[in-house]
Amino acid sequence: MSEEKKNNHTLLKVLGVTAAAGAAAYAGFGYAVFRNAFDLQHSDFYTKKNTYKRIEGDNGEKNEWFAHSVKDDDFLDSYDGLKLHALRLTNHPEDHKWIILAHGIGTYSGSMLNYLYEADHNGFNVLAADMRGCGMSEGRYTGLGWNEHYDVISWINYLVNLDPHAEIALVGVNLGAAAIMNAVGDYIPGNVKCAVEDGGFSGIRELLISGIKRYYKVEGKPFLPMIDVYVKQVLHFSMNDVSIAHQLSQSVTPMLFMHGSKDEIVPASMMFDNYYACNAEKDLYTGENAGFGENMLEADYFSSIFSFVGKYIQ
Repeated sequence: MSEEKKNNHTLLKVLGVTAAAGAAAYAGFGYAVFRNAFDLQHSDFYTKKNTYKRIEGDNGEKNEWFAHSVKDDDFLDSYDGLKLHALRLTNHPEDHKWIILAHGIGTYSGSMLNYLYEADHNGFNVLAADMRGCGMSEGRYTGLGWNEHYDVISWINYLVNLDPHAEIALVGVNLGAAAIMNAVGDYIPGNVKCAVEDGGFSGIRELLISGIKRYYKVEGKPFLPMIDVYVKQVLHFSMNDVSIAHQLSQSVTPMLFMHGSKDEIVPASMMFDNYYACNAEKDLYTGENAGFGENMLEADYFSSIFSFVGKYIQ
């Protein structure tokens, strides 16, 4: 073999090794992002948060109220065979006013004690769902609001079978907000009169692009195809085929869009993307001093929710 051919052969080997290493690094980074975004049991972001079973601690008054509430544990099977759990509070058995609560990512129904309390004191019975992989619900992965929206629809149908005269408001935070926005774009019973989303993102792709930039300091868009490979293999949908904007464009359910103006995890601009995509009756609420998950601390937060809900459920 001539010296020139040897050099060319060596160059090809180096290029091949480099390309293989680059491909492995690309796939490895894609998997790391997938795990942290979707794997509730092994994510650096959610580890241990999804295992809590007890009601979240609060002041004595609310704990005392919860202890004396009429409550049941309800279960149903998801469309893909998971056993899902919800906490049902029926302190107003004579009424047919209901709120279905959908909590944020990596938490559980018991983390919504303040929502449970406020709903009850506004005359509502409550069905607080544990999202898949959280609380007492089975599962390992989150679909970032897509798989969960089928679960929300299942809980709606469950509640309507339980109380055919139910008038239902959907209230979701973060992941739960995304699930609710997706759900209203599919067929749901007319018992659902309105919905409230707080802190929901405008899409899975958009959330990942923003998160990769924030946490890893690199552009996220080039890694989406690799992440989507894992999403399709594990969660059985493609990020390219799901769209919160599309779901909202099909919705006829009145919706209140809420967001904290200082939210750096889910940019507040996403609220406006969702708001303008929605074709149903709608309203806006901005927590002027609220960061991620802090809207609830605003003095007029719950009064704004129940003022909106009161327009559609007397």
